[in-house]
Amino acid sequence: MLPDAGADVTEKLRMKTPASLREYERRINRVIDHVQAHLVGDLTLERLADIAAFSPFHFHRVFTSITGETLADFIRRTRLERAAAALLRAPDANVFGIALEYGFSSAATFARAFKAHFGMSATRWRGDEGRKWREVHRRRNKQAKPKRKPGQSQRKNRKASIERIRHRPATGTEGSAMRVKVMEIPPYRIAYMRHVGPYGTSGGISPLWARLMRWAAIRELRHPAMLTVGIGHDAPSIVAPDRLRYDAGLIVGNDFKPDRAINVADLPGGKYAVMLFQGSAAVITEAWDRLYTIWLPGSGYQPEDRPRLELRRGYDFSTASLRCELCLPIRPL
Repeated sequence: MLPDAGADVTEKLRMKTPASLREYERRINRVIDHVQAHLVGDLTLERLADIAAFSPFHFHRVFTSITGETLADFIRRTRLERAAAALLRAPDANVFGIALEYGFSSAATFARAFKAHFGMSATRWRGDEGRKWREVHRRRNKQAKPKRKPGQSQRKNRKASIERIRHRPATGTEGSAMRVKVMEIPPYRIAYMRHVGPYGTSGGISPLWARLMRWAAIRELRHPAMLTVGIGHDAPSIVAPDRLRYDAGLIVGNDFKPDRAINVADLPGGKYAVMLFQGSAAVITEAWDRLYTIWLPGSGYQPEDRPRLELRRGYDFSTASLRCELCLPIRPL
């Protein structure tokens, strides 16, 4: 493992248990209930993350892992479906008035979203075209879902969801089995340079690492066993591309003296889920997603609001064959 000898506390990966998955489901259901009851209220990421007791950075990934859709898609779909039902309950009501009632800020926004979701305008939804659409979907649902006792369908769907996650093939690298260890990583002091802008190999991250390695070579800090760390501070699905922050750093001693070309920060130690990644830098985001969607929900842990780390040894930063440890900060549920 990449962390130094100070990381001497290691746990074997705990079996994925339905109990820990149910805790995730309970928190996400709390958010779903809040959204459905407050469609015009405060549905910001920060507010909903607080309800789920996750940090905003981690919450959107956990939500997608449990529900199968993004938070934004869920809110939009819920608003549209509730508005569609209201249009039928009140056939003479003003369309824009209903749109406002269910959280849409303008008639144009509502019209575009409604047509994209239902394939027709709100006016046609109230007419024969909408009636035919609903009848087709009623027949499909009736054929697909045999009658069950009340609550049985929910229990079966929930069990199926658990089984899908439990038996889903887990890969942490390109084509290999996912292996995750829970371990303590000691505090580190890093000398780093920062890139602000889009992530990805076509952006400024590769030149950032090259610049850091040139700086390290001049100061005779570069050697085959050097420990480096990459930190993506922002989630691309939340933060605008031109505001994303990424740090490229190397571990230094407490007596290190920075110069004007470098920044210094202290990283807190703690418990991390650590997974080996080996592959191209272009797919590292997918590996992070697998940690969240496959391993985390059944692990008995939840993400903690500390930096995620990409740890590696040496100074070969080839984008074609990257080998590093993905370190997700965690704490018990």
